[in-house]
Amino acid sequence: MKILEASQLADLDSYSCKEQNISSWELMERAAGLAYEEIKTRLNSATQQIKVLAGPGNNGGDGLAIAYFLAQDGWDVDVFLVNFTSSRSPDNQKNLVRLKNQAKSNIRELTEDSELPEFTSEDLVIDAIFGVGLNRSMPEFVQKLARKHNGSASQCICIDVPSGMYLDQSPGEDEAVFQSDLILTFQTPKLPFYLPDYSGVVGEVKIIDIGLSQKRLSEISSELNLVDLSLAKKLYRPRPRFSHKGTYGHAVLIGGSELMLGSVILSSKSCMHSGVGKTSVLMPSRGHSALIQHLPEAMLVENASEDFISDQDLGFNADAIGIGIGIGTSEAALSALGAWLEKADCPLVIDADALNLIAEHITLKDKKRLRTLDGQVPKKSILTPHPGELRRLVGSWKDDFEKLNLIKDFSKQFDVIVLAKDAYSLCVYQDQVFVNSTGNSGMATAGSGDVLTGLLTGLLAQGYSSLNAAVLGMFLHGLAGDLAAEEMSEESLTASDIIRYFGDSFSKLKA
Repeated sequence: MKILEASQLADLDSYSCKEQNISSWELMERAAGLAYEEIKTRLNSATQQIKVLAGPGNNGGDGLAIAYFLAQDGWDVDVFLVNFTSSRSPDNQKNLVRLKNQAKSNIRELTEDSELPEFTSEDLVIDAIFGVGLNRSMPEFVQKLARKHNGSASQCICIDVPSGMYLDQSPGEDEAVFQSDLILTFQTPKLPFYLPDYSGVVGEVKIIDIGLSQKRLSEISSELNLVDLSLAKKLYRPRPRFSHKGTYGHAVLIGGSELMLGSVILSSKSCMHSGVGKTSVLMPSRGHSALIQHLPEAMLVENASEDFISDQDLGFNADAIGIGIGIGTSEAALSALGAWLEKADCPLVIDADALNLIAEHITLKDKKRLRTLDGQVPKKSILTPHPGELRRLVGSWKDDFEKLNLIKDFSKQFDVIVLAKDAYSLCVYQDQVFVNSTGNSGMATAGSGDVLTGLLTGLLAQGYSSLNAAVLGMFLHGLAGDLAAEEMSEESLTASDIIRYFGDSFSKLKA
């Protein structure tokens, strides 16, 4: 699902009106009506106090239309006209006149000289002050209104975006943004919904299809995409009936050290459940019996070291290699990693300690190659850093938008895919950004990243392109975690539980 910029959203609205031969007010009426249908399902009692905060622009016009629909259905509504300017958009003015012509709403103007309303736990607040076009700080009295609301126990439904949210930047340190319990956003997702800088203000998000032109939407070019089930289904490759284990590739996992053997066992188990034909494992020899006990389907690669990974000839051609899980940062690990990077003839999945070693020992041979550990990371490899590892790779950032630009620059410079793990993970290849829609806080547990590495390596071995493997694997990993959490709660979720739900996740792709 495409994520659009403010100018692209305006273009899509305008084109849709022309294509469908409707006015902008009629489109507003449609959007507000659909939002109201959703709001009705959230109203919990006849005594609930409803407060609509409406700005003078088109977002406020949506709020005024919703207030009208509420009043028509018999709800008592307090409407606050947040007048930070004396002019109103034509569609907003039309809705205000209609609202004033029925006697069921209490309308009050708010300006910088007004006393701000009180908010209580009985209130349902509908925020329709600023929409997606915000490009500067909200007036101070509107920010005071937001702070007063945020400090209360009232519930808040934001129309399209929370007032104070920018589409293309993070809020300033002292800027207020309305805290939402629910965001009813129109037609397309908005990037800030999925970024940590806005995590404190984004509640549940519901995307409402308001019937904008699909033709125009397909024509608009966007490098930003939300990875949902529909996109994941397009990436998934069904298995042919006449096939054998060689059809689905041979994956190799390289990882583990004396005190971190569980990580490579988890990763290997995950890889075997990815659909791959064969999985071989190079790990410290002291862990061989444990691996066979937990995963008899895996094959072992002879390893010269009892406690660390070493540089061994595989004796076969690997279709994909995952490396780094649990290898530690010892000199032995450093030496072995450098050798594997230098001789690898296929894209790698690089995780955990391998990322830390690379970050510590990066030297630039030229602007197109990443030289590290006397070897080089193959192009189109997948790097899977968590926030701390990412900072060591690309440097520090002041906000999420700068972070995204740093990841893009890193990806372009070294021609690699960066899967930056977070609550909503970001998969970046050059200027393309894929935002994951699956996953939950229960996956913030030891071993979850090792499971992701195994899954990605298995998909790569099956012949998925590096980018498609990263995007699909990211989605499936989060989906499995969501399905597991539904059964056992986020608090009790373990990494092994995620693997158990791979089957259900794949089934959803085939449904």
